[in-house]
Amino acid sequence: MTLTTQETDYLLNLLTNQMLNLLSRVTRWQTHSLSQSQYDQQVAETLQPELTLLSTLTEKLGPQASDTAQLGATQVGLLKVESTKTDRTHWYH
Repeated sequence: MTLTTQETDYLLNLLTNQMLNLLSRVTRWQTHSLSQSQYDQQVAETLQPELTLLSTLTEKLGPQASDTAQLGATQVGLLKVESTKTDRTHWYH
């Protein structure tokens, strides 16, 4: 499938928004009194599948993206989300 630059940038914007939603969820998990096993369960059931898909799609769209600043910000955000899989401390530290 070939996408126009406008379509690619639009999809990248959607992926960025989804990544921010994911970060918001992780923040909620971190600020509630979840046990480590409950946190690990949330990571396995929710975070990991979405993170994998978001990372794959961002990688595929990357070469066609005209907004390299947004692409870079999305990639950094995904790395932040990735770091929360095992580190239960707040992602924004």
